[in-house]
Amino acid sequence: MHDKPVLLIAFYNKKSLGVRYLERSLIKAGHRVHILFLKNFNSKAPEPVTEKELALLRTLVAELDPGLIGLSVMSSLYLESVISVNKSLRARFGIPIVWGGVYASMFPERCLEHADFVLRGESEEAIVELADAVLGDRSYEHIKNLAYKIPSGSTGSNMVINDLRPLCENLDALGYPIFSNENKCYIDRGRIIPGDPMLDSASYELSASRGCPFVCSYCSSVNLKRMYAGKGRFVRFRSPASIISELREALGHMKGLKVIHFWDEIFPDDRAWTDEFAMQYKSCIGLPFVIWVHPLRISEYTISKLADAGLYKTVMGIQSGSSRIRSDIFHRRETRDDILRASEILSGRVRQISYDFMLRHPFESEEDLKQTFEMCTELHRPFELQLHGLSFLPGTDIISIAEKNRIEVHISESGPDTPMRTAYKAYWGQKSTNAAVNFWYSLIYMSQFSFGLHAAKWFSRVQKSRFIMSIAILLSKLLRPAALAGKLYRKAVLLAGASLRKSAISKSGRHTLHYSEGK
Repeated sequence: MHDKPVLLIAFYNKKSLGVRYLERSLIKAGHRVHILFLKNFNSKAPEPVTEKELALLRTLVAELDPGLIGLSVMSSLYLESVISVNKSLRARFGIPIVWGGVYASMFPERCLEHADFVLRGESEEAIVELADAVLGDRSYEHIKNLAYKIPSGSTGSNMVINDLRPLCENLDALGYPIFSNENKCYIDRGRIIPGDPMLDSASYELSASRGCPFVCSYCSSVNLKRMYAGKGRFVRFRSPASIISELREALGHMKGLKVIHFWDEIFPDDRAWTDEFAMQYKSCIGLPFVIWVHPLRISEYTISKLADAGLYKTVMGIQSGSSRIRSDIFHRRETRDDILRASEILSGRVRQISYDFMLRHPFESEEDLKQTFEMCTELHRPFELQLHGLSFLPGTDIISIAEKNRIEVHISESGPDTPMRTAYKAYWGQKSTNAAVNFWYSLIYMSQFSFGLHAAKWFSRVQKSRFIMSIAILLSKLLRPAALAGKLYRKAVLLAGASLRKSAISKSGRHTLHYSEGK
């Protein structure tokens, strides 16, 4: 056991899967670990860390006296708070600081302007080696995935970025998060609360896989995929047995657990895997669960199996009804027919279907929006829409596409000169002053409602006077309270049903199924 612990800090995410996996690896290797969850997620009106919260953080660090502090930097949108925390710790303590996460993996040079170390990519093994080296006062130069600085001259330094180690092929070997209140706390709204905030939640989040097979231009996943070229299979699945084991522990520790969220970029669709997962999940867990799906990775067989096991909601990204936008700008291969076929498979099998669209961005014309509306009228009902803007995340392919098209964009990155709220605005879409753009956007929004669909079709056929467009825009705004009420009703029904299902399974007794190969 090492004398000093490691402190891991997660930003704007009380469930933070990545940090929890690192905790598992460090504890398994004999390190003491503490986790701080700093501020809750709020995509509508995010608040930077306050001076009072920084003071609470400094008090906590002084009490714990860690030998290494890790900051999880998953997104460029909250860099403002990460830099504030880093600066506050630097001013008070001489403790080495390491950054990790997607942003740190893509931009180690930028991160080393603030941190002592950066860990790139999947770092369950690398953080153990770094903690061993730092706490044991040993050399760290050989550690793969590590980036660091070497002093050069009187004031400068050179950066060293080591090679990545091969990807872990057996995800089961990494284990899963540890359920414990003892070494965790939460800071938000000027308060520090001991314990793990996740354990009081009604939902549990986990991942059944790692990696994404697609190359969407607006997503950072393709950048990570390129980083790991030649380092093993990028898309990997956990075994159903490992997932069920994790969920059984979650049920044992989270007494109010009602819903399971799988945060895979694309949920596994292999038939044999689905068969085993569905059988064990239905028998041992039984709670409603949510997954993300892709139009090219949906089959009637797998969706039917999953729905029978408890799948109640799917989220499918369509992003645009325009084939030009999907193919040329977003680098998505699915056709209109693929999307409508997937919609037909989901309809009638899944209780709640949500479609993602990214709209009102500089690549989009009025004709593109019109095509998106037309697609929404063809999607199988019922469904709900999640309408977002297009975030230009640093380093993603969409930025170079914008440059080729001579489109000026605002990078979605906060910092000392860019408040978090400004960086987040693009996520929900830039407000347009173009009446025609707002008109078609309103019709798209209305198309998810039965009444709204009929009204939207009528508006789409009549002459588009300024008065007609203003009425359509107003009507879409009036429907928003109804949309909120519908979501609250569905959530209430879901939680009530989950409670009944959980009670029924508890009475019958959960059991684990064991399978021999091929059976």
